[in-house]
Amino acid sequence: MKNLKYLFLLSLSLLIYSCEEEEDPSSDNNNVEVQVNETSIIPATTNGRPNIVLGCIEISERFTTIRVWDHQTIDGDIVTIKANGNTIIDQQVLDGPNNPIIVDYDFGYNGFNYVTLIAENLGDLPPNTCAISINGAEFVLQANLDENGAVNVVVGGYGVDCSNAGGGGGGGGGGGGGSDTGDVVFWTDADYGCGPITVNVSGEGSGTITSFFSSAPDCGTSGGANFGNLAPGTYSFTASCQGIDWSGTFDVTANQCLTYQLTSSGGGGGGGGNGTGDVKFWINQDFGCGNISVNVSGVGSSTISGYFNSAPDCSNTGAGGNFDNLSPGTYNYTASCQGLDWSGSFTVNENECLRFQLSN
Repeated sequence: MKNLKYLFLLSLSLLIYSCEEEEDPSSDNNNVEVQVNETSIIPATTNGRPNIVLGCIEISERFTTIRVWDHQTIDGDIVTIKANGNTIIDQQVLDGPNNPIIVDYDFGYNGFNYVTLIAENLGDLPPNTCAISINGAEFVLQANLDENGAVNVVVGGYGVDCSNAGGGGGGGGGGGGGSDTGDVVFWTDADYGCGPITVNVSGEGSGTITSFFSSAPDCGTSGGANFGNLAPGTYSFTASCQGIDWSGTFDVTANQCLTYQLTSSGGGGGGGGNGTGDVKFWINQDFGCGNISVNVSGVGSSTISGYFNSAPDCSNTGAGGNFDNLSPGTYNYTASCQGLDWSGSFTVNENECLRFQLSN
């Protein structure tokens, strides 16, 4: 009997040890290779309706908590939401932000994934619009009975980010694009109550403004409509949301980030006033050469006396480098400090702020 008792206890111990050693299915360290999608995998259609790509967000891990609620007015919107083609919310009525629908979801891929909104009705205030938070990253999707709204969801850290999404993705930082190209981000400083703003740039595709900002964002910032790595030149654009339309042109300059603000009246802005524009020269570190003197041909000079972690607004006069209310056109500049020199040109656009970074 003792032998049987000891054998039973030994078997039980081995069973407990085996259970304790079982790998956490939510861990990335389980020797299972996870596919990395380097480009968007949003299909052309879902449930027989075309998918309209409304933007791109970045998250840090595949395992997420997704919260969904009605954007702005609660008007009886009924939605189906799919993630990577899997239905995670099926024909549910949306409530407000204090009572969101909550779903835990493993996106399954690193790099590109996606979420699609399918409108089951239009509610009392068309179109069907919902706010979504994925691990705290918020954005807005809209759809109608003819088109779905979709967003790229990128699990970062694998050499892939929203800049790989194309026209709706990100661009470079405050200094603009690389390889003699430039970037532009369209943005707003308030929620205009008209849903996401779709921006179309002639020949380059579309992007979507899904958030608003208290100050001009850097190129590539989620929530703005980003267009990266554009060849220098003049581009036409149109933009629209429910009840408001914009159109105009903008100039892209090599290795610069243009921040283009859309205002509630249906116009662009962000720079000077009365048909003028502004430029702010800046640096992102202390180059150890003292103050930098910047001279703009035919305008005058200004001194950079400090640095910023990210591109400052033209309204920020701290650390110098400001030239305000310039007539639209192309200007030549030189800049120097002890042992370093810069020279080149830049283009000023009406009612725009150009943030021009000097690099070491």
